[in-house]
Amino acid sequence: MKTPLLSALLCLSLTPFAGAETWSAAAVSAAQALKMPASVKTVAVAASVATRRGRPAAGWISGGMNNSPVNLTFDLRNWKITGGANLSPVEITIDHEAKTIKGGANQSPVDLKFTWTPQKVTLEGGANGSPVKLEVDWTKGTLDGYSNNSPVHLDFNLQEGTAKGYANHAPIEMNLDRVSGNMTGAMNHAALQIKLVNLDLSDVLGHFYLFLK
Repeated sequence: MKTPLLSALLCLSLTPFAGAETWSAAAVSAAQALKMPASVKTVAVAASVATRRGRPAAGWISGGMNNSPVNLTFDLRNWKITGGANLSPVEITIDHEAKTIKGGANQSPVDLKFTWTPQKVTLEGGANGSPVKLEVDWTKGTLDGYSNNSPVHLDFNLQEGTAKGYANHAPIEMNLDRVSGNMTGAMNHAALQIKLVNLDLSDVLGHFYLFLK
C-alpha cells in the first residue's frame, strides 16, 4: 500500500476528516480490505489521500493557545508545516520514506522517527528541548507517552471531536465543532480557542508535540 494511506493513518498526512460521501469507492474498498475495527476503518477511509476526490492543497490552524497566537499552514502536498506557535517560528518537514519528522518549533529542534501499524502510530525522538515518545492508539482512542519532561495521556473521540486528559503537568480538554472548525478548551494552564480549516482533531493529535509549551 502506498505511503499516503500509511501517513494519514499516522495522522501525519495532514488530511481532514470528512463524511464517507466524499470518498471514492476505491478508498472504501481499501479500508474494508484491511479488516480493521469499525472505528479504525473510519480513520482509514478519511486518510486515503490518494483516492480522495478534490483533496485540498493546504490546511490552516489560527487563533490563540498557551497565552499566545498560533498561525500554522499545513502543506498537504509537500508535507510541511510552517508558521508560528508559542511565540516561535515553526518549520517542519515530514519524510514518509525515511519515516522522520524534522525541523524546528517551540525554539528548539524537532527530530522524530515514527513507526506504524493500522491500529497505532508511535513518534519517538526529541522536540521542545526534551525526549519525546507519543503513541496514538486509534482503536482505544488514546494518546500516551511523554513530552516536555512530563507524562502525556489523552482519551479522544474523533467522531465527536473531543479529547481530555493531561500533558505538560496540566489538564487538557479539547472540543472541536466539526461544522465550524472552531476548537475550544484548555491546555498548558491557558485557554484554547483556535480554528481549523481543512483539518481535524486527528491532525492536532498527530502533531501534539507542536502544541505543548
